[in-house]
Amino acid sequence: MIEHPILNFSVLKSFILFLSFSAVSILQAQISPPFDFETSETTPEFINFEMAETLVVENPDPSGINASASVAQMVRYPEGNVWAGSIVTLPDYLDLTEVGAFRLKVYSPVEGAVMKLKLEGLQVIELDALTTTSNAWETLTWDFTGVPGGIFNQVAFMFDYGVEGDGTYFSTFYFDDFELYQSTEGLMQVSLPIDHEDSGVHYQTTSFAGNYAELAVDPMDENNHVMKVTKHWQSLNYSGTTMSTVAGLAESIPFEPGATEISVDVWVPAAGAAIRLKAEEYLEQSNSVESQLNAPVAGEWTTMTFDFFQNVPGTPSINFGHDYRILSIFFDFGNEGYLAGTQTFYYDNVIFGDGTNIGIEAPESSAVTIRPNLIQTGHGAVLTFEGNGADLVLYDLKGSRVFQASLYAPGEVRFAGVSPGMYTAFVRTAKGDVYQERLSIVD
Repeated sequence: MIEHPILNFSVLKSFILFLSFSAVSILQAQISPPFDFETSETTPEFINFEMAETLVVENPDPSGINASASVAQMVRYPEGNVWAGSIVTLPDYLDLTEVGAFRLKVYSPVEGAVMKLKLEGLQVIELDALTTTSNAWETLTWDFTGVPGGIFNQVAFMFDYGVEGDGTYFSTFYFDDFELYQSTEGLMQVSLPIDHEDSGVHYQTTSFAGNYAELAVDPMDENNHVMKVTKHWQSLNYSGTTMSTVAGLAESIPFEPGATEISVDVWVPAAGAAIRLKAEEYLEQSNSVESQLNAPVAGEWTTMTFDFFQNVPGTPSINFGHDYRILSIFFDFGNEGYLAGTQTFYYDNVIFGDGTNIGIEAPESSAVTIRPNLIQTGHGAVLTFEGNGADLVLYDLKGSRVFQASLYAPGEVRFAGVSPGMYTAFVRTAKGDVYQERLSIVD
């Protein structure tokens, strides 16, 4: 079962923060945001760790969105760790249930740097943003809306996370005007279905473990809006995107016996990528259910229907008594980012059901069947289809191709050499029919 590093509030965690005091700089007493670094009353006390140092300096480029005189400068020096940064202790615990988003003006030497904002206190929660430009001021945001009060009273700034500092220009970052704001003002909390077209809905997502998401124009249709997900080259094998803020969906996912499907339109750069969907309770991530399929095609939109009654082996089964409000998607699940480099995925039209009433029309599949879908090791299944040929590919839960066969007529396919487990069979016929089926191979 996968766990969200940003969503676990059910169990209090103790932690120890190892501070590197070789570069400690005390700037001012404890204060609450906003911080603009212009006076002692608006400059917090920073404690530096792992060979990072934050000081107040003159603005190196008073132009664009930031013409102020004074800003904060963070330099990350050699011999520190990849999580080097500076931390501020606030005078009071934060309450982010309604006003829960932070924004910060940043001046980075490089585009694509991971800028981590981490809240600490009785527990730990963190979000990342990516710089989109270099040598110019830009505003980055981290939306923690929905996080309960009374838990967090420290803010850690960890810039260029994942990269060791060298003390040079490339490890020097400037920041200014740190403030808390209400990202949801005037907007409705998102709920199913999600089509990204309603200007009155708050489509903010929550990404973690190396994912970054933003509302974008459909790469195939300039008149359509979708969610663009970037899986960074530093991402972990469980990097994902929750389709809402930490608060979750406005309404529970209405699972009930016989109604356990959610469909999502997806666009992926490589066929066979494992895509996992996870539903869980708000603040109780152990109360969850996960379903997984493999992307059948690349470079085009396809509708994938996830049946949560067929949960991923080793994860909890669906519980119709749970109040599932958190819905997350994991692209290329099981693979760390460095294996393929930074990748871009898209999703849209997230609906409860099989996807036949909204979005992209699901491919016709009635002409193709695979029976049985529970197969003994060394045995096979009968593949039926119309036309004069079909290709069948079997993917494991990590998206790896483990078996492939071509048939010129309907008949039996024997899965020789395939180990027991759960797989996704993808069939494409010469006629153009596309079919996907979950298969289980048992001893």
